[in-house]
Amino acid sequence: MKNTSLLLHGTNEYLISKKILEIRDGIQPVDLMDVNFVQIDAKSSTVDEIINACCTVPFMTNYRLVLVNFFSDLIRVEKSYDWKNLSSQIENFPDTTFVVFRENELKKSDSIFKFLGDSVKSDRFENFKYRELLDWAKNRFDDLEVSIAPKALALLVESIGTDLRLLDSEIQKLSMYKPLEMISTNDVADLVAYVKEQSVFRLVDSTIDGNVAHSLKLLESLIDAGQSYTFIKRMIERQVRLALMVKSLKNEGFNAAQIGPKISLFGYPLQKTLELESRLTESRLFNMYQMILDSEVRERNGEMSEGLSFEMLIYELAV
Repeated sequence: MKNTSLLLHGTNEYLISKKILEIRDGIQPVDLMDVNFVQIDAKSSTVDEIINACCTVPFMTNYRLVLVNFFSDLIRVEKSYDWKNLSSQIENFPDTTFVVFRENELKKSDSIFKFLGDSVKSDRFENFKYRELLDWAKNRFDDLEVSIAPKALALLVESIGTDLRLLDSEIQKLSMYKPLEMISTNDVADLVAYVKEQSVFRLVDSTIDGNVAHSLKLLESLIDAGQSYTFIKRMIERQVRLALMVKSLKNEGFNAAQIGPKISLFGYPLQKTLELESRLTESRLFNMYQMILDSEVRERNGEMSEGLSFEMLIYELAV
């Protein structure tokens, strides 16, 4: 094979990982795959170590895969290296070497593009938009030869968002539950934990409104439905944390349409998170987050039972 070098970057970690696995699985024979697949953390390596790894010939296979994670971090901290010669060195890697540079989201102005040069092909993997998510999820069900109702598919996608790894896991779980029948909205509501988050939104809304009595009734109904105090608290904590992230993104100039993909939310969960952020100041959100942490400390120290501590938390959050 000809020397191949790729730069894979973007917010869609799932698709990046899948692409790397496809390249790895091309190593033949399979029995020698592991010894010819090298992962390097650039943060804890030198440029010379990485180049030496790329120049090593494969051991009895068609090619050798070298995965270099977060090379841009090394570029930022290593000032003494002559980066201008890097692209020519990459061009001289053996034809039996397949090098993949794996990064998070990059800007066009990032120096890694300049130093890697034209010898490295760049592929960007972004989070899917809502329509793309629906199509991707439907194709996964088709691959598994399982049917799902359109409304059930929409509920699943809206509840989970752009986390393809989690979405794929839930698709497989639903497919095993009903391999021969069409999956309904009730099936999704019963089996997918993130759908239950909608009940937690109502609990948060009621608490913020100061309606403690109603909040306690909602809490009781969630517990009666089989949810644990720990799960409910984690969901509330997640909503507060996401609302803080939204505030930060708004301060950076992002609008609602741009914020959804960045925090991996769509549909109803995104709408409720935006509403929560708009209703509360940053200081109150931070105070709420601290109250949740304090309630956990109470429980760990044995000061209160889990149930009583949660009821106290509702009173505190409502103030």
